[in-house]
Amino acid sequence: MKNPGLPRRQGHRRAAVTASVLLLPLAVSTLTGCSDDDGATNPPPAASPAATASGARCVTDPSADDHGPDAKPRATSAYTVDDKTVQAKAQKEFKTTTGDRSALLVSGSGKLTTRDGKVIKHGGTSSVTASDGHGLNAAALARDGGTLTMSGGRMSTKGKGATGVFASGEGAKATLSAGGIKTKGSSARGVTASHGGALDLTYVEVDTAGAQAAPVAVGPGGGKVTVSGGTMTSAGCGSPGVQTAGEVSLSQTLFDLANSEAFTVEAGGSLSLEDVRAAAAAGGVVLRGDGDTSFTMTGGAVQASDGDIFAVQQADADIELGGKAEVSTKDGKLLRVTDKGTATFTADGEKLKGSVAVAKGSSADLDLKGSSKLDGKIVGAAALKLGPKTEWSVSGDSTLKGLTLADGAKVSDVIVGNGHTVKYDKASSPDLRGKKYTLEGGGTLKPA
Repeated sequence: MKNPGLPRRQGHRRAAVTASVLLLPLAVSTLTGCSDDDGATNPPPAASPAATASGARCVTDPSADDHGPDAKPRATSAYTVDDKTVQAKAQKEFKTTTGDRSALLVSGSGKLTTRDGKVIKHGGTSSVTASDGHGLNAAALARDGGTLTMSGGRMSTKGKGATGVFASGEGAKATLSAGGIKTKGSSARGVTASHGGALDLTYVEVDTAGAQAAPVAVGPGGGKVTVSGGTMTSAGCGSPGVQTAGEVSLSQTLFDLANSEAFTVEAGGSLSLEDVRAAAAAGGVVLRGDGDTSFTMTGGAVQASDGDIFAVQQADADIELGGKAEVSTKDGKLLRVTDKGTATFTADGEKLKGSVAVAKGSSADLDLKGSSKLDGKIVGAAALKLGPKTEWSVSGDSTLKGLTLADGAKVSDVIVGNGHTVKYDKASSPDLRGKKYTLEGGGTLKPA
């Protein structure tokens, strides 16, 4: 697996943070407090019953906290480009300290290019819904066809809803390279796309400190975000590395999430990882909502010190692992499916450790391919397909909705019982012909 490169820019990232991401310790440090808009530190909130069930300590809110209508507000800024092409002078400063106002705005046919600039945004939003959905109060806003190109430079924000860079509306795009974004405030994300907007980041460092402040997000109406290289950190409660209701692709990026799950995919969202490494304190990947979601991971690692590696909540989730991806948790399930969710889980050539739990009314289809090995138990309405070179090492008494042996695989070759009993549904497992089998290592496989 490739080792993701880091931007060689000084003064923005503490060496200790970079080192912790690179090493990806299995035990992430104890949860820190959550900062409010004024920078004060409060203890993490008590976990709700739903959060406790999945191991999460800080819950990521799927919607804005004021729950107002997703109305498109009028955008204002200290510096506006709306109908021309502008090449800003190097190291130019863009600044505002007014709430609901951006430091810079590009809209319509406007195009703005900056190099090594400094963007400062202080002041909170009057509507988190408008900030999350349309970029109200963002430091830099590309909107309704506007395009923004930023290379180098630094951006800092302080205030509720003070997202760093926002692209909203069809044709709106922001391209960022070799710079840094630091936000401080609840719902102050690093970068966000919505309503068809697009973002392209190359070796950008993003650091968020507030609650509900993901470094990378796609909001209502969808959008597309591509990230190559760089480091992403968050300290606030409910601030996953990525929270998306659109299309996000990551490659060779490092994440360190102190008070959240690694990634959250909302209904209608997709997340693709290639050689990405993430360490998280409160779970791995959450796929949720009433709709389709997908997660693809090739190489890299997702390591959680607490919570489930994959949690599917209500959603129809498609999960694919390959390229020797590493996924692990100290305390939690490999896969948990709840709230009438459905999961299709495919692993090709993977070594997996952890149990699978499928709640009543939910379902899962597990497909192990290539030389994949699973060490764990399976409970609930889960169907399992095993190839001839795969192996399931049973770690506890298990039940299967169905068992399929692909490509001539034999029970004696692909299941190690370790003294446990595995029950299968006879009607859904025609390959087994309703028979009882003695398993390698002790234990039995028999009809329910």
